[in-house]
Amino acid sequence: MDDKDTIRDVLNSLLELDHDREIVDLSYEFEKHLDVFIPGDETTKLDVWVTTRDDRFINIELQNRQHPFFLDRMQLYNSYLMLRSKHDYNKSDTFLALSEREQKIRYYELPETVSIWLCNFGILKSENIFKDTWTVYSQSDIREGGALPIFPKNRYIIVDLLKFAKLRKGANSREDFWLGLLAWGPLRVNDTDDPLYAKAIDRLRVSRANPKLIKTLEKTMFDKHAEEAILAEAELKAEARGEARGEARGEARGEARGEARGEARERSRNEETSKRRAEYLRSQNVPENIIAEMLAVK
Repeated sequence: MDDKDTIRDVLNSLLELDHDREIVDLSYEFEKHLDVFIPGDETTKLDVWVTTRDDRFINIELQNRQHPFFLDRMQLYNSYLMLRSKHDYNKSDTFLALSEREQKIRYYELPETVSIWLCNFGILKSENIFKDTWTVYSQSDIREGGALPIFPKNRYIIVDLLKFAKLRKGANSREDFWLGLLAWGPLRVNDTDDPLYAKAIDRLRVSRANPKLIKTLEKTMFDKHAEEAILAEAELKAEARGEARGEARGEARGEARGEARGEARERSRNEETSKRRAEYLRSQNVPENIIAEMLAVK
């Protein structure tokens, strides 16, 4: 993603923008730190923060694991996006160029915000689509048929990369190419003469990356809170199973077995995670010695 032309082309494809609405110029920032009010003491970072020349604000989130309350997290991040976007919009050249009266009229105006979630796991219920758009609708309009978004300025675009890989056998459009690059990796997409595609493929070739970079990415590519949520959910389920069996076989013995199974499942998950990481790196032609070093990092 670290290229303005690539991000512009990806967004124009995913947003399905026509010539009159397509993004012409933008700026972007990785791991955007937010200074809006958030729960807890930690700062929140959005993966890719994009601002277009016509004052549209877009957050691109790349997620490789599902966890409890994932949909809540999507809404929370979208709220962060809207708040920060409103703050930035009021300080933009567009807004400051308005007359004092016009600024007063637009006091509550929100800019267009789009929250894009590229998920490498099953998230869409329908088996026939890999992308969906979520927004606010009127329940009454839905019952009557032909409902239109009440607030089209704010949208979620959800991409299920697993379903994309299942439904698409090749890249037939610019959107297909970019999603294929994310879903399949640079080794499985078709050869292309398009210089924008070629540069993007080259940036994704892990075999050309510095080994120190690989180790750094391995440490930061997984979300701490997501990992903790998954582990906590597994522990609670293990405890519940242990308590249920404890009622039948004796409370003390049941709790012990629940704890033992919880620990066994945790070891199994850690081993499976390491296996998936190693398989992915092998698919990118990373040497075995570098993979071994990465897996040894604690």
